[in-house]
Amino acid sequence: MVRLDKNKIQKGINNRSNEAVENTVENSTKLQSSNSELEKFSQYVLKMLADENIPSTPNNFQIYFEKLLDNKPLPFKKSMNDLLESENSDKDEHRAKMETDIKEVFSQIKNIMKVVLTVYKNINIMKEILKKRTGELEASSGQLTATNIASSLGEDLKKLSMLMKKQIGILKIHYEKTSVIFKNIENTAIFDSRFGIYNRRYFLKSIENECKSIEEFDHKSTLVLVKIKDTILSKVDNTKERMVLTRNIAKLLLKTSRRSDIVAHYGDGVFGVLMKHTDIDNAKRACTRISDLIHTTSFFIGEIEIEIDIELAMISIIPGYAAELFATTTLNSLGSTGKELLPYAVCELKEN
Repeated sequence: MVRLDKNKIQKGINNRSNEAVENTVENSTKLQSSNSELEKFSQYVLKMLADENIPSTPNNFQIYFEKLLDNKPLPFKKSMNDLLESENSDKDEHRAKMETDIKEVFSQIKNIMKVVLTVYKNINIMKEILKKRTGELEASSGQLTATNIASSLGEDLKKLSMLMKKQIGILKIHYEKTSVIFKNIENTAIFDSRFGIYNRRYFLKSIENECKSIEEFDHKSTLVLVKIKDTILSKVDNTKERMVLTRNIAKLLLKTSRRSDIVAHYGDGVFGVLMKHTDIDNAKRACTRISDLIHTTSFFIGEIEIEIDIELAMISIIPGYAAELFATTTLNSLGSTGKELLPYAVCELKEN
């Protein structure tokens, strides 16, 4: 028999309890310290908004919070980001998933239609085969019973075919209604499901809204366009592999951007970043970060490493111009940039 020493057991329990209390106190102290830092920094953000005559709306607060956080030491930034990590579940992320799911549902409906139509075609083929065999049986003497059976089967198939034709007609009506709904959803969609970022429509609308905001509050915002050089993409023969490469650029742009930035696919592998409350000088620094991150990241197609070269151009947002004009002006300057050329191009529009 093993005898337990109650005094030792109680001592062990007390030690563990003391450790648990110490850990709880330590965690509580850390949390209080973080909360205190957050409160001080939040007050600083509000002061900067007031000094620059920017309304303290939740959206503006978030933009300035992230903007000012960029200038803080790394430990402080990490501490603040840890506190805000729980807020990463954004409503836009939920909408992006919803839009993707809707597209997937519609894709499955299309597949169902294809299968039903194939079944219908096969039944018609079977009818033709039966018709041919019935003719062969009728030509033969002494095959009355077989002929009757074939004739009866033919009638059954005819009834089944008519019933199925009617059901396909109903299915087609529902499919067409679904197609109209899906097109309406696509017309209001704000995400590009291929890249997991905003689409061109939402991007241009965001520029329009930012123009109005700048006109009212007189702050600075910058538009940046990014693209993999065609000379790099031409080295990748497979379309799917080129898409994978381009998707990776989209992911890196999301990684290096602030949450208040609008990252979008403008079209044809060109990505846009709308940097709110960011002047050209700060946009230049952001472009340098983007360039450094992409150029120092290893990209592989199979076992072959691809050395990425990108094009970068930016333009300051000025009220009074169409959103698309900013994008097209910047787009026209992309070709002048790259590793062996300019690191980025700064474009301008003449003010009215």
